[in-house]
Amino acid sequence: MKIKTLLIAPYPGLKELALTLAKEQQLLDMTVVQGDLREAIPIAKQYEKEGYDLIISRGGTAQLLRQHASLPVIEIKVSGYDILRILTLVKDYNAHLRIIGFPNICQGFISVSNLLGVQIPYTIIHDQEEVEEAVQQAKAGGAQAIIGDTITCKTAEAHGLQSILITSGRESVIEAFEQAKQTYQIIENTAKQTKIYQQLLQKTKEPIVVYDENGTIQFANSSFQKILRFIKKDSDESSIYAYFPFLHNACAQLCKKIEPIEILYTFATDDELMQFRQGYLKTDNAENQYYLRFSDEEKEDRQEYGLSVAAIQPIMTSFSQIPGNSQLMQAVIKQGKKAAAHNKPVALYGEKGTGKKTLAGIIHCESKAQDGFLLLIRILEDHREIADYLKLILVHLEMGTCFIQGVERLRLEHQNHLAQLIDQTKARIIFLFHDNPIDLLRQKKLSGQIFKQFKQNQIRLPSLKEHAEDLDEYLRKFIAQYNVKYGKQIVGVQEEALKWLYSRTWKNNLQELSRVVEQAVQFANHEYIRKEDFNDILKNTDDHSSVIDLNKPLAEIEKDIIWKVLQEEEMNQTRAAKRLGINRSTLWRKLK
Repeated sequence: MKIKTLLIAPYPGLKELALTLAKEQQLLDMTVVQGDLREAIPIAKQYEKEGYDLIISRGGTAQLLRQHASLPVIEIKVSGYDILRILTLVKDYNAHLRIIGFPNICQGFISVSNLLGVQIPYTIIHDQEEVEEAVQQAKAGGAQAIIGDTITCKTAEAHGLQSILITSGRESVIEAFEQAKQTYQIIENTAKQTKIYQQLLQKTKEPIVVYDENGTIQFANSSFQKILRFIKKDSDESSIYAYFPFLHNACAQLCKKIEPIEILYTFATDDELMQFRQGYLKTDNAENQYYLRFSDEEKEDRQEYGLSVAAIQPIMTSFSQIPGNSQLMQAVIKQGKKAAAHNKPVALYGEKGTGKKTLAGIIHCESKAQDGFLLLIRILEDHREIADYLKLILVHLEMGTCFIQGVERLRLEHQNHLAQLIDQTKARIIFLFHDNPIDLLRQKKLSGQIFKQFKQNQIRLPSLKEHAEDLDEYLRKFIAQYNVKYGKQIVGVQEEALKWLYSRTWKNNLQELSRVVEQAVQFANHEYIRKEDFNDILKNTDDHSSVIDLNKPLAEIEKDIIWKVLQEEEMNQTRAAKRLGINRSTLWRKLK
């Protein structure tokens, strides 16, 4: 198959030469047209639409086409032979000469003329807009004839000067033809390799998209396209921001700085929370390329870099949204409001599931930092490069709030270094701990410098057992929340079930209560949740229910298997249904 090649000749003689030489080319399907500088742009765009592979031109026209054409542009270079011919032609010229041209032309003339002992003054230009002024200055300086390219010669003649066009010889055009064939072969090989990679990405089940810094989607595999169609039906938007407007540019810039670490996002669809990771792609060109990769898995983040970074969407934005009238919770709210009024580091601590991230998000939303974005840094293990990554993140944050969880996993020397970075950052810092920071300090797991930063600003979140009198309010909040999610009309909890909930020990506090209420709302068939509904859920979610009783009827065994898979998938119905090879509606039906 021949290479469809367009040659745009700035002057008639080059067109005639190219047509003659094209007859000798077996691999090039050559079209030759005449056009100089800007008049060549529409010509190039027309032939681009017709499926041409390459463009060949010369001088300023070639440079201009590279800026405006999407096809590769091969330049017919001014060779030493071309220069030698012109110098031989003008060596006995009686008129005062001057060369006006782009750097590559002038430098070639200077080198060859010095060898021949021919001295011709020259003016270097970098843009065609400079030609007019250069010709006027040459004329004012006594020049009678101008040596240059097509536009230079036309301008010289318009000012009443003689002109000598630098023409391209046979060897220069043939060299351009050879370069065109080599360039096409490289492009073809690259295209084949790219196609292989794209096919591989298309086959992977993990949704992946690549986009530029303007949000324009460059590539999206079929798995990702399904997600886009689900988010915005009947949409052909080409910008990633049309689907995910919360992908702030600030996070994209941070993503570039901390590459290869990815930024984790949680995205809420109609009835599921999806996680995806944003990363930066290093490329040879100056363009910034980013990617998103979705995952059905909510497993621990990769620990090869020692930390994970997540962009957070606050669950609540105001202290008035916090349920609970107990003295303990009112004290927490009072301390939270006090913390929101200043920008000093704060420490929140309490058992798992007590609402530390929720309170931290409210403090952010009620503070002066509310317009900035919200990041969660989870330190997973001490890593030799972790201090460098933390520095890049904290220096980049000029506003907003940063949650830091797991600081006690760092060596004390790394904690001290982190304390210095926190002193310099403009962002709000909120530390999250499971254990009392004073105990961590005594155990030498927490640096004195870190502790000093939040010593006067510590808030302890009580366990659910400690403020059990608030359980009613949390139940009402969760039932209303999950009624909306599952299209139910549950109005409350029966008295017997309520007493039973009060007597239960909630190992994971509000987090566990929320999960249990969600399952009860989802599967309850009555207006009130009964004790039996909770029993069915908890007997399948408690730790001791790992053994399936094969003496039960088949339907009960099937239900136990589904509950076990749900438990392993952290109650995510989509992933559980996928593992079991059924759809979600079938899963719900079998559990009723």
